[in-house]
Amino acid sequence: MGRLTVSSKGLAWHQKGHPWIFRDDLEAVKDAVPGAIVVLETKKGRFLAQGFYSDRSKIAFRLLSRSSEKIDARFWERRVSEAFQYRQRAVLRTNAYRLIYGESDGIPSLIVDRYGDHLVVQTLSQGAENILDSIVAVLLKVFCPLSILLRNDLSVRELEGLPQEKKVLHGEVPSRPEVFEEDLRYRVDLWAGQKTGSYLDQRENRFRAGRLLTGKVLDAFCYQGLFALHAARRSPKVVAVDSSADALQQARENARLNSLDHIDFVKENVFDFLKAQTEAGERYDGIILDPPAFAKSRGEVSGAARGYGELNLRALRLLNPGGILVTASCSYNIREETFMDIIRKSARDSASELRIIGRETQGADHPILLSFPESHYLKCVFLQKLT
Repeated sequence: MGRLTVSSKGLAWHQKGHPWIFRDDLEAVKDAVPGAIVVLETKKGRFLAQGFYSDRSKIAFRLLSRSSEKIDARFWERRVSEAFQYRQRAVLRTNAYRLIYGESDGIPSLIVDRYGDHLVVQTLSQGAENILDSIVAVLLKVFCPLSILLRNDLSVRELEGLPQEKKVLHGEVPSRPEVFEEDLRYRVDLWAGQKTGSYLDQRENRFRAGRLLTGKVLDAFCYQGLFALHAARRSPKVVAVDSSADALQQARENARLNSLDHIDFVKENVFDFLKAQTEAGERYDGIILDPPAFAKSRGEVSGAARGYGELNLRALRLLNPGGILVTASCSYNIREETFMDIIRKSARDSASELRIIGRETQGADHPILLSFPESHYLKCVFLQKLT
């Protein structure tokens, strides 16, 4: 087994509980094979932990265990089973959820999403790539899925020197299986849909939006239309906007699947749509803003902040007094305090008085590890416009 010697700075970082050690915080690397499980130790040779080693990424070590326990097939089965047991308690009223969320479930850089009887897997590091066969064997044993699809079509894999690919690991993968959340059904594109087929992390926020929103509702960046579907159960008029024709086609199909015929689907740039609606004198009683990540790196934060600010400003100008704004950011680099400041400025610039009725995050199937702030990325704020 290879050995990594951590610097004093790296040791202090490790002792704070963070599950990563960066390459700059290593003093020596001995007999470490890329993607292998290695030992992390002090300069005096004292054992600290076991984890994945990467020779390409800035993240050289990803924590697996702080003990010297044997990491074998039983270890992986235990970690997967523990993750599933937690979901059985925490995830309700759906058969589509994240089963394994990387570091938060003790299997770094591994993602497994469940869509009914079908599983989608992503391996985001050399280490996760190396244990893929072991993980698939456990998934087959524990869940007996009809299919397992590998969706390794993420650019982040390039940081690990890994290729992008998609392939079937087991069974026959359907193009668009049907799943449910609460009493709504929807289809997901496992092969080409966003993430692994759907935005599972917003599910609980969709539940809440469906309970709160009434009147005329706008779902901006609607994608598959799931926020719109939840809103349409109580609202007599819903407008769903997206710039993607493929996304809108999926959303229309999902609306038909639930016999919801009072949703208008509009293909347009959301910023342009909001501006045109304001100029036309339109108003809404509820608005949902769930855009894609505007800041994928620290260097994009400034531009992203302007984008979020403009988006919320235009939405507030369209919102009736008493109306509800649901506004979200999935950009990890936009911290929660920053996002709240952006909303405050938009409220001030639109002469709106807002009160917070909910500050939410990603769903319970994407648990946030306290020692790992990178696991917390989604911010979703529910606000009521008073004036």
